[in-house]
Amino acid sequence: MMRFPRIELLILFMLLAIGIAIAGDSIDESDIDQSILDEQYPHSIDTLEEFIQSYYLLLDSDEYLRKYSFLNTEANLIQGDSLALNSFYTKLIALRSGLVDRVNVYQIGDSHIQSGYFAGTARSALQKHFGNAGRGLSFPYRLAGTNQPDDYRISSSKAWTRNNLTVGIAGYTVKSKQSGILSLKTNDFFGSGNKHDLIRVISNNDKYLWSNSKQTASIDKLADIYIHTLNLDQLTSVTDLTFSNPEGQETDLYGILLESTEPGLLYHSTGVNGGSFDNLEAYHPLFSQIPALKPDLIIVSLGTNDAQGNYRAEVFKAQMQKFMRRLKEHNPETPVLFTLPPDTFKRGGINQDIYKVGSELTSYARANGYAVWDLATVMGGKGSVRLWKANALAANDMIHFSPKGYMLQGYLFYQALIRGYKKFTETPR
Repeated sequence: MMRFPRIELLILFMLLAIGIAIAGDSIDESDIDQSILDEQYPHSIDTLEEFIQSYYLLLDSDEYLRKYSFLNTEANLIQGDSLALNSFYTKLIALRSGLVDRVNVYQIGDSHIQSGYFAGTARSALQKHFGNAGRGLSFPYRLAGTNQPDDYRISSSKAWTRNNLTVGIAGYTVKSKQSGILSLKTNDFFGSGNKHDLIRVISNNDKYLWSNSKQTASIDKLADIYIHTLNLDQLTSVTDLTFSNPEGQETDLYGILLESTEPGLLYHSTGVNGGSFDNLEAYHPLFSQIPALKPDLIIVSLGTNDAQGNYRAEVFKAQMQKFMRRLKEHNPETPVLFTLPPDTFKRGGINQDIYKVGSELTSYARANGYAVWDLATVMGGKGSVRLWKANALAANDMIHFSPKGYMLQGYLFYQALIRGYKKFTETPR
C-alpha cells in the first residue's frame, strides 16, 4: 500500500475538502434553524483534524490485524451508525475539542464480557485517542465467588457475601453488616494506566460510611441508590477504603467507580456468566442504576446463551424485546449498539442458532433505530471459530475464547468504532 508523509496527506485532504465544497450543490441555509445546528454540531469542532487523526488510527490497527488472514476486515463496520450513533460521535468530537470533559460508555454482556479482556482492550485503545478518564465501573467479583478482570484487585479485611436477591449495575451484588477495610489496586494490564483520583461507591445505604485516611465520603441519593464520593489529592493506583457501620445495618455494595478528574472517556462494562436477554431482564435494580453512569452510548453484548439449548425464535424475540423495554425505560435518549454474538459451536458442530439470534437482533435494530456490529461475520463467518482455535484464540469448547482471542475481538470492535467515527467526521454538515 502506498504511504504518504503526514504533511502531504494533510494537503491532500484539504484539497479534497475544498473540491467537494466547490462541486457540491449550493444550499440555501435561510431555512435552517442555526441554533439547532450550533447545539448539535458546534462550529469550534475541527472535523478535518479529526478525520486525519482517525485515518492514522486505522493505519495502525490495519497493520496489527493483517496477520490474521481469516478475518473479514472489510465487514468490520458498525451498521446503522450514520443515524443511531450521531449524538455519540458528536460528543466524541466535542471531547477531543475541549467542549466537554467526559464521554461515558456502558457495555452489558455475558461471560465474554465478564472476563474483562474485550472491554479492557477496547477501553485502552479508545482512551489513548480520546483521553483516559479512569478504569470506570469495578466490582469485587472475587468476594462474590466469581472471576474478575485482571486489571484490578479488590480485597477486604472482613467478609462480604453474595446477594442474589438484589442484583445491581455490575451484574452481581455483595452484602455485609461489618466494618473493615476494602483495598483497591489497579494495574497497567491493558497499557492504559488505570490510576484514579476520584472514587464513587454505589450502595443502598447512607448509614454505611466510606472514608480514607483524610476524609469521609460525601453522599448523594439517586433514585434508590446512594453514591459515596471521595476526591483524592493525586492520581493513584492503590487505595484503602474504610467502611464503617455504626448502626449495624446490612448494606448492599453494587459497584465502585474508579475515575480520573482529567478529561477523557470512561468505558464501563458489566458481564454476567451465563447472562442472557431472558435472565438479565429479571435484575430490575441493574437497569434502574444505569443512569448513575450517565451513559452516552449503551453497548448490548448478549445472545450466545440465548442460542444455546433448544432455540425458538418467537421465544427469543419476546425475551429480547422485554429486556430492551426495561433498558429504554430508564435510558430513553441513550443510543444503543448491539454487538452480535460470535461464531461458536453447539453439540459438536457450528451453532446455527447464533446466526438466527443475530438476524433477529439486526431486524430489531433496524426497526428501532439502533446500531449493530456483526462479530461472527468479522471473525470469518460460519465455522471460523475453528480457525480461531487453531491460532490459540478460542477455548477447547469453541464457545469461549482465550484472553488473546477476547483482546482481538476488543481491538476489532475499536477499529469498527473508529471507522464509523472517521466517516462521521468526513461527512459535510
